[in-house]
Order: sequence, then structure tokens, then C-alpha cells
Amino acid sequence: MATEIIMPKVDMVMETGTFVEWLKQEGDPVTKGEALFVIMTDKAAIECEAPASGTLAGVNAQPDEVIPVTNVIGYILAQGEQLPQNAPQEKQTLRDSKVFAGQAVEVSASSNVDSTVNMLSEEVKTLRATPLARLVARELGVDLNTVTGKGPRGRIYKSDVVVAAESSANSLAVIEPEADEPQPGLSAEGLTIQAAPTIEGLAVQLPNANLRERVPLKGARAIIASRLAYSAQTSPHIYLGINVDMTEVVRWRQMVGPKIEQRAQSRLSFTAIIAYVVARLLPNHPFLNSSLVDNEILLWEDVHLGIATALGDDLIVPVVRQADRLSLEETAKEMNRLLEAARGHKLLPAEMSGSTFTITNLGMFGIEDFTAIINPPEAAILAVAKMVDTPVAVDGQVAIRPIIHFTIGTDHRINDGLRAARFLNALKETLENPYLLF
Repeated sequence: MATEIIMPKVDMVMETGTFVEWLKQEGDPVTKGEALFVIMTDKAAIECEAPASGTLAGVNAQPDEVIPVTNVIGYILAQGEQLPQNAPQEKQTLRDSKVFAGQAVEVSASSNVDSTVNMLSEEVKTLRATPLARLVARELGVDLNTVTGKGPRGRIYKSDVVVAAESSANSLAVIEPEADEPQPGLSAEGLTIQAAPTIEGLAVQLPNANLRERVPLKGARAIIASRLAYSAQTSPHIYLGINVDMTEVVRWRQMVGPKIEQRAQSRLSFTAIIAYVVARLLPNHPFLNSSLVDNEILLWEDVHLGIATALGDDLIVPVVRQADRLSLEETAKEMNRLLEAARGHKLLPAEMSGSTFTITNLGMFGIEDFTAIINPPEAAILAVAKMVDTPVAVDGQVAIRPIIHFTIGTDHRINDGLRAARFLNALKETLENPYLLF
């Protein structure tokens, strides 16, 4: 009997998933456990494995299609097996309504659809790109082999093609339109708006500028937008910052880091050290490890530490659970495991939810000072900046020391400045004297 491939339910609250791409073509042999297709949940892109070995057949899921969980999207056939008689037919092909990534494309009877279909099907075998990206690349004369895709497994989107075209001096010719020639339908003047958007009752006028492209707010970015807008609107933020001399941490890491890395089989980063220290301190500062629900402040016994991580153009927050009970070696190992899972699109939604406190580090991007919005329903977030060699006064002399600026943002409904200041001072004392931890 043919093995059904279904849209998986990877989260208890998940009802639908967005299909991203097949990693195999219909008719290809597949092996049980190998990556077969990619879906996008509300939190991240996830590679899904083949449920059986055999031949891929009856695929009916299209890129960017939103599919209810448990719906059949294809089959795996063993030798001699046939598709079930009630197998779903392909929902949409290039010859049908021509909807690509949410945009409708009119196709007249005289258009050369068949030749386009044939050429695109040949490209599918070697390149991972959305149908819209392929059509735009053909219109702009862009060779997809020269485009770097930012999607899962290097998948190329329309925006990647546009960026590649604009970066090439020879890819596009600038043509001045005649005075009475209508502009292509990408100008703000020609944009039809059903109802003017408002902010607190004030009409918002769009800029009189050429429109580059429309990017739907969906998936992970939509969740980020919703959660952080909610946080900014409901939680009155206060911010406090402090400079920490990392001299002793640097020296200590040079001495013991190689041994820890050898035992953990994982890199010991400064972020892991900071996460370990924060997890040890939070039980002594319970109101920073809390949530406000209705009229109650819930003080959490466990420290589930969220580590904000950039993944392509999106931001995800893998969670180190019960971080206060882990050794430094275990902390480094778990953080590296989560990072590798995120890079391979194998991070489960359950591994990106339930944090009680978040650390966000932009030091690797050269940022020397910043603030962050609290990740609801948490009560605080710690922003970690770049380690900078800074002249400081030491015993009446000027010395160059590696300094990191830490900024804590906290919900003023739960905490006042005194609680936040006490935490920052404890963090400073511990990092400047890391030997006290052991």
C-alpha cells in the first residue's frame, strides 16, 4: 500500500503550515529518514523527512501554499505499487491560474506558456527557486546560477533576483519613458488603496516613490511583528546599562576553555559564558524571571533561557531549558546543538517557545550599544554589545581593557530601576571575578 506523505503537525497549536519546496522531484527514489520537503511554521522553516523508502509520486503541494495539517501532499510507492484511486490531484500547476507567491499573472491565449513551462521544468532540476523568481529572472536577463538564494537550502526568491539584477551594472538598461507614456504599474501614484491606513485616526499618505516590490508579512516575520508590537504597546519598558570589564573572563577562557571544549565537543563562546552566568544569577532576582498574567506576577522556578539568534533575514529564539541547572560545559553543548538544528531547519517549534528570560547579542555585528524589546510574556531582556578595547582608569593609570556594554530592558509594571540595577551590578561583579563561580 502506498505510503502517504502528510503535512506534519510539529506543534500542539499548529493548524496549518506553509509548503516551501520539495527537495526531490516526482519519480525520484527516496530513502526513509532523508530530507524530503521544507515547510514554514509560524516560527521557522523546517526540513521534513521521508516516512518510507521508495519512489516519490502524486505530489500535489505547491510552493507558498498554506495546507492544513495531516492533509496528504504526496505518496511514496514501493516497487510495483500504484497511486490510490482517491489520490488528490495536483492542486495547481503553472498552466492554471498562474498564482505565484500571492501575485496573479494574466496569461492570454497567445502567450507562449508551453515553451516557458518546458524551460522552467528543466531549470527545476538544477536550481532551487520559486516560479516567480524564475519568471522575473527571465524578464531581467539574470542568470539564476549567479544568484545567491536566501531561502531554505539556498532557495531563490524574487527579491534575491532583483538584488542581483540591481547589483550588476550590465543587467538592466535605464530607459527614460516618453512624456505621455504610462509608467509600469509599480509607482505609488498608480497604487490603488481601498481604505487609507490610519494611525490613531490620522490618514497615512504613501511616499511618492517607485515601488520596488511587495513583501507579504507572513510566517516568522508576522509572528515577530505581532509579538513585539504587543510588547511595545502593553509593557512600559525601562532600560539600564552598565560597562563590564571582561579582562578576567578573557584570561579565564584562555586557561580553561580548551578543556571544556574538548569535553563538550562544542565551542565555548563568550555568549555561552554570559548565558551560564545569567542563569546562575536569575534565581536571586526572581522578578526579572517572571510574567505578568492578569493581576498576578508569576515568579518562575525554572530558568528557561532564550538566546536570540539570526537565521537568514529572520530572528528566532531557541530556548535552553532549565539553564540554571546546567554546567558551563552542558550550557555550551546545548547552545551549539540548538544552533546547528536551527541552521539545518530541524529546530522544533517547542524548542523556540516557553522562555522566561532572553539574551540578545549583536556584538558579532560590531554593535557597541543597543536596547531590545521584551519578548512577551517575559519581564526582561538582556542586550549584549560588542567587546571593545577601551581606555579606562585602573589604579590611577590609563589601561586598555576589553569592555562590553550590557543593557537590560524590563517591564516597569513588574520591576523598577532598583531591581534591574541590582541584577546588572551582580552581573558585573561576577563577570569581573569569574573565579567566584567555581
